[in-house]
Formats: sequence, structure tokens, C-alpha cells
Amino acid sequence: MLYAIRNESGRIVSLSETPQQDAKPVSIKDAEVLEFLSIDNDGFSATEFLEKSDTGVARILEDLIDVLISKNQILFTDLPEMAQKKLLGRKLARNYNSPEKESAPESQSTFLIDDDTI
Repeated sequence: MLYAIRNESGRIVSLSETPQQDAKPVSIKDAEVLEFLSIDNDGFSATEFLEKSDTGVARILEDLIDVLISKNQILFTDLPEMAQKKLLGRKLARNYNSPEKESAPESQSTFLIDDDTI
């Protein structure tokens, strides 16, 4: 069950999986909910949505791993070797495709550092 909070105009401004003050129950299939989530109501397919969002979620996880490494919560070498290779390959590809990262300062957090320097 989802709960929606609406503004003065009646538009959904927040969704929650738990009841909140002033929130009303809504269905995930409600057109207003799909609009809030920026999902095309007519062509909505949960499977297709999940497949399309995989790339975005992968980038979120990569960024989370960067944050954990920069805060010394984990070491890059703590990850399985296959995960290291995949993350390193994706990191290099993302940096290659992002011209603003070429001029980024050396102190920028990245897992492309030697764990011995931490």
C-alpha cells in the first residue's frame, strides 16, 4: 500500500510506503501516482520499467561504493575480484564519457586509488 501527500492544489507531492500525517492511501496503478513517478500510464509495464531503471540504479550503487570507500568504511579490495573488475571498467568508461571529470581535482573521491594509501 502506498500513501500520498497532496499539496493545496490536490497534486501528489510525496509518496510513502508507511502511513504519514495527512497522507491518504493510493494505488500504485493510480494515474496520478504514475504521473508523479514520471511513468507513462498508457504503456506502463513493471518489467519494462525495472529494466529501464537498472542503469540508473547501477550508477547509484557505484556512487554509494565511492562514498563508502572515501569514508574508509570499505576498501576497494574488500570487494570480490569480479566486482572490482566490473566497477573499475564502468568507472573508466564513465570518466571517458564525461569531459568535466577530466579536469576534476586529484582529491576527488574515487576507488581508483591504492588501498595502501588509506
